[in-house]
Amino acid sequence: TGGPPVDHNTDFSLKRRGGPWRNPTNFLTPNHECEWKSSVMKGEGRGGGIRRCDADKNVVELSIYNELAGTIPSELGRLSFLRTLYLGRNNLVGTIPTELGMIKPIASISLQHNQLTGEIPQHDLYRIPTLRFLQLEGNPLTGKIDKDGPLCQMRVDKKKHAETDSEQKRVLRILSATCVTSVGDDESLGHDMLECDCCTKCFEKETEEDNASAQAFP
Repeated sequence: TGGPPVDHNTDFSLKRRGGPWRNPTNFLTPNHECEWKSSVMKGEGRGGGIRRCDADKNVVELSIYNELAGTIPSELGRLSFLRTLYLGRNNLVGTIPTELGMIKPIASISLQHNQLTGEIPQHDLYRIPTLRFLQLEGNPLTGKIDKDGPLCQMRVDKKKHAETDSEQKRVLRILSATCVTSVGDDESLGHDMLECDCCTKCFEKETEEDNASAQAFP
């Protein structure tokens, strides 16, 4: 995730800032990547890895919440069978990779409570016909999700107007972010927050105390 190079000799237990991973198992070993995971002990709350693969050993669910640092690698776009991506509650920075739009079967992208910046790659995400959940709250994103833009169009239930099954499109059911509704010409709110015309929920900008609370697990 933007850190130093790693190979099969890397001590992956040191990748979590502030302490080791929880019971790392087979990370970066010759074992098939479907066996790369970290067991989460009761009460410790962090870990993750490859949560699920299909019968052909293609990765379909990737979930890591272990204080990861760095940027989200664009190579994730090569996981062409991925259906669930959860990288929430880490310390990731940078922008949301446009390459995520290459993952055609993905249904859920959860990147909440990181430090991601910049604008959401709306046109790239619009290319995902199966996307139903997009959770981005807790990131200082900017720009505007316009009511006539790509993501808002994904929120429209087009089944009501479809004449054939091939014309039906899944609805983006959840679209959440730290945002405000469109401010129009109101300059008092500034331009340092994301504006959203169709989010299912706009969260308030977090304070440092809120951020610390979001990173804490029971």
